[in-house]
Amino acid sequence: MNLYQTPPQTIADAQRAIKAGELTCRELLERCFQNIEEKEPVIHAWAHLDREAAFDRADLLDQELQRGRWRGPLHGIPVGIKDIIDVKGMPTQAGFVGRDNPPATRDATLVENLRLEGAIFPGKTVTTQLASFDPSPTRNPWNQAHTPGGSSSGSAAAVAAGMCLAAVGTQTGGSIIRPAAFCGVAGLKPTFGMVDRQGVILLSDHLDHVGPIAQSLVDLVIMLDGMTDQATYLPLLIEPVTAAPRIGWLSDFFLTRAEPAMQKALTEVREKLTAAGAPIRDCSLPAEFENILDEHLALMQYEMRQELGGDYEQNRGDYGPAISQVLEAGREVSLKRYEACLDYQSLIGQITRRCFARAEILISPATFGPAPDLTTTGNPGMNAPWSLTGFPTITIPVAVTEQGLPLGIQITGHPDKFDDLLLASQWCEDVLRPGFLEQCP
Repeated sequence: MNLYQTPPQTIADAQRAIKAGELTCRELLERCFQNIEEKEPVIHAWAHLDREAAFDRADLLDQELQRGRWRGPLHGIPVGIKDIIDVKGMPTQAGFVGRDNPPATRDATLVENLRLEGAIFPGKTVTTQLASFDPSPTRNPWNQAHTPGGSSSGSAAAVAAGMCLAAVGTQTGGSIIRPAAFCGVAGLKPTFGMVDRQGVILLSDHLDHVGPIAQSLVDLVIMLDGMTDQATYLPLLIEPVTAAPRIGWLSDFFLTRAEPAMQKALTEVREKLTAAGAPIRDCSLPAEFENILDEHLALMQYEMRQELGGDYEQNRGDYGPAISQVLEAGREVSLKRYEACLDYQSLIGQITRRCFARAEILISPATFGPAPDLTTTGNPGMNAPWSLTGFPTITIPVAVTEQGLPLGIQITGHPDKFDDLLLASQWCEDVLRPGFLEQCP
């Protein structure tokens, strides 16, 4: 049963209707809750819902519109918040079933920013336990026998199923890009440090990112501007992007590891982008890149052990097998090995910048292939390199397999040239999105 919402409703479309008086904030929220009521028994995207508070908020925002106050593009937009991020008045369970955590007494900084911009929070979306590798109960809206990915499982699934128009995720390895790609929506892992992490459960100080999941690139930018309390990037995309970007095509590390369905999709993507006028050249990564997954893993294991080890030792019975394995492995990572990982992180970030000498963006597969079954959240190996380097990365859906599952590409930008990434990604989405929507059932 395919529960992906087609055609998808975007923030941009909803906001135009709200500003024109064709749609109220309450009506938009009612549509989302109707989808929640119909699909949540199958999808399991939500860890906590607060219908009463959400509708009270919608009514308040409608009253503000009647008085002539419009807070901006997020005014009245329902947004899901991953359940490792604090929302005042809601518990933060972090994927633990049965823990009696009290409601948060304050918003995380990014949630406070979104609230000020007019966002409505229907509830908290499901995360894998402590944003790690143990599969959550959430199902993929395209096919419920398949994973939505992780760890931002509920965020991606809720957006794909039309339960909210956007959601917030986090990424230590591949937890924004992978679930967004598996669920056929767009995701943005910003440059490291771009979004404040106060009020977010920390797993790895040198790897954790916070970013949005939504239906389109413009929606991602609206969300990012709201999360950072800076209306900075949306003006870039007000006018159509007509200049084709210079594209570096990553084959040696990424495409060679991809499954046949992904390789086929990437071949078609390259043909479409070339036909539309983009100059594409194969880009070789530095030799040191071959070690990046091992270095990422050791760094993550060490820092997760430092952050979570105390609670794990006291409550081992609460922890799933996958996260337990990570935390046990963290014992074996020495301080010397950890410091070597940090040195490698600095080195690989510097030398990989050379790939942008003749390209605005780098393109690679967002995942190894379509979403696998429910025994796993999928392999984060396509995404972890950009979590380690901190380079900003966007995924957009580009194809649907013969089995009816979506595939996405991964667009990576220079860490100091975020504007270039957004403009280039918008151009790519304009070229590729119509073909994807035609393939949607």
